[in-house]
Amino acid sequence: MADNLFGGKKLGGKMNLSLDLQEIERTLNSRMKNQFISCVGSHMWGMQNEESDIDLVMIYIVPTRSILRGERIRSTIRQEIADRGGEVYDTLGWEIGHLINQLIKGNVNAIWYVTSPLHVKPSIVQEELSSLVQSNLCRQTYHSIKGMAESQIKSETGAGAAKKPGKGYRTALRTIDFGIALLKEGRICFAPVFHTPEFVEVMEEMRQLDEAYESSRLPDLPDEEAFRDYLLRLRLDEMGPGTG
Repeated sequence: MADNLFGGKKLGGKMNLSLDLQEIERTLNSRMKNQFISCVGSHMWGMQNEESDIDLVMIYIVPTRSILRGERIRSTIRQEIADRGGEVYDTLGWEIGHLINQLIKGNVNAIWYVTSPLHVKPSIVQEELSSLVQSNLCRQTYHSIKGMAESQIKSETGAGAAKKPGKGYRTALRTIDFGIALLKEGRICFAPVFHTPEFVEVMEEMRQLDEAYESSRLPDLPDEEAFRDYLLRLRLDEMGPGTG
């Protein structure tokens, strides 16, 4: 992916933020461990402008001991960090087990969180998961992709559409294009959409998405065991030496 310039910060690979990393991690208690942080939303697609929030996803792991003891764990965390140096950060946290479950289901958001080309805090976990996802692309993801695109199309005529006309169709088109590349070519591609498409163009692309699904040679489902085994390894590693 080509580097982009926004707000004086070079985007592409490792991101540099005006926000302190510890402020992003402040929602974690002392026993939760941050695994990696990705940037998603408009920046991930290279479609940001001066009004764009910076959307961050933090993947964390809870103590394995807590799970074995049957303790209640937090699978998601959300916070909005207001203006920092003229920027607004919207941060979301997912526990690694929740992420793995969503990847097995083919959730397109989960795929984006792992494969985003922009990282605030890269790690070997992110690299390994990205590789695992890209070797397990499957037809099942079509349903999540189409559902996401349909929701984005509906947002074009919703309450907030008047403030940002065309945004719903642009985001739908980029989602659909992502799905077509995945299903037809078996690859992850974050292609930006800069023009404002008409409804007819979006629906034609949706038709092509349906065709890509029907003709896709990808497996129907991912290798669930590979994801479960990876999660098991992370859980055992979290407990420390001698637990594997």
